[in-house]
Amino acid sequence: MRKNLLLALMILISIPAAALFFLSVHAFRAQENAMDSMMRSYVLDLADTFSPGISFSGRGQMQRHRPPGQARFRMLSMDPALKGGDAGGVLILGRDGRVIAGSHGAEKLLFLWKDAVPGEEPRKVRDDQGNDYYVVLRELEGDEDRGSFILAAVSRTVLLAPLTGIWRFWILTAMAASAAIFLGMILLWRYLAVPLRRIAETIRGLRWGKDHPPVLYGGPLYELESLSGAIGTLAEEAFAKEELKRQYVTDLVKIEEETRKHLARELHDGPLQSSVAAIKRIQLAKEALPPETGELHRHLDTAEEVVQTAAREIREYCDELSPSWIRLGLASSMQENADRLAGAYEGVSVDVEVGEDLDILSEESSLALVRIFQEAVSNSARHGRARSVRAILKKEGHVVHFTIEDDGGGFDAARISGTEYELLRTTGHRGLANMNERVRLLGGTMKLESSPGQGCRIDIVFPLCCATEDPDRNG
Repeated sequence: MRKNLLLALMILISIPAAALFFLSVHAFRAQENAMDSMMRSYVLDLADTFSPGISFSGRGQMQRHRPPGQARFRMLSMDPALKGGDAGGVLILGRDGRVIAGSHGAEKLLFLWKDAVPGEEPRKVRDDQGNDYYVVLRELEGDEDRGSFILAAVSRTVLLAPLTGIWRFWILTAMAASAAIFLGMILLWRYLAVPLRRIAETIRGLRWGKDHPPVLYGGPLYELESLSGAIGTLAEEAFAKEELKRQYVTDLVKIEEETRKHLARELHDGPLQSSVAAIKRIQLAKEALPPETGELHRHLDTAEEVVQTAAREIREYCDELSPSWIRLGLASSMQENADRLAGAYEGVSVDVEVGEDLDILSEESSLALVRIFQEAVSNSARHGRARSVRAILKKEGHVVHFTIEDDGGGFDAARISGTEYELLRTTGHRGLANMNERVRLLGGTMKLESSPGQGCRIDIVFPLCCATEDPDRNG
């Protein structure tokens, strides 16, 4: 109901306005018909009153009149409306159009004789000045008047001018007011309600902080333009803030990887080389001892085994910190790590499935995906007590879907969303925060689905264009 409340209010205002408009149109037509009927009745009465002999009154009754005289015409001139002859009058005309008798000033009506046709019904005639006349022309039937005509006419324009002006003024005012209200509602809907809905739909579909703010409004209303400008400023600030944050995370991850490489080099060039040298010294010492020193040989064997173990662990650390397997491609790198993680977490089955068409990903993107995979398997084994972890990487169109699912104990994922990954980092849970940071570097999104006792599912989606090799960089 609230969604359509504005529309309902505008319709509620528009309905009475439309009803008033159509009522005014009906009243105008009714008034015109009433005045037309009144003028017709008036001119018929004039014709009936001054017709000599037998004639029809226009009401279906026959009447006999005395021959009209000047006294009767003078009585007609006593009517203030017809006194000057401009509003109408009566003429007795011969067959040749000669005026035999007439009311005062009725000679002005002689021009109506030209187009008049004898009949019982009044005709409406308009002169050159736009005045409307109602005219009746009848042939006189008396013996002494045979061949003569009586012409009765009244001017609606002159007789009803004041009444018509007032009546039309009020009707046209009501029509104009109702039309203005109705037009105002249409304009409000067109230039206010519709743009507001479009702005709301655009904002609802805007990925806040990820998309550049579009042009929300370009219409004539200053208020909507100011509102869209303020929203655009907020969206631009959110986008700039997100870009700054993304750059910070990018630099942080790069520093972390550089630190890993530096540490790997230091371990390789320092402790690992020292361990190799120690092993060589032990082996030389064993060769220099006489055979009868068996106890000393056993101690040297133990020392060599310990140093060999330390050297192997240092190599593994170096390989983990600065992996050489990343150059083999994404599919081989993921499988290599799946085997290593399965060996590191005994009793946990780690399966991975990677589409062959994903080897086009850059080394940085592949390394980010492997790091995410490592973190997810580690969380599943250590925290979820999972016995099986399965990862699927596949390309669908222009995006890549990365799904990691386990059968562990799960957790309440409803409380983790959006920026709460950063909150987890501050509370000591760095795993999910690290994964989310790498997903954001890929330009994607991460979604968690988990509940206690139901395992955990991680869905990652990112655009393929952001993760492929840059030919300019490689060339």
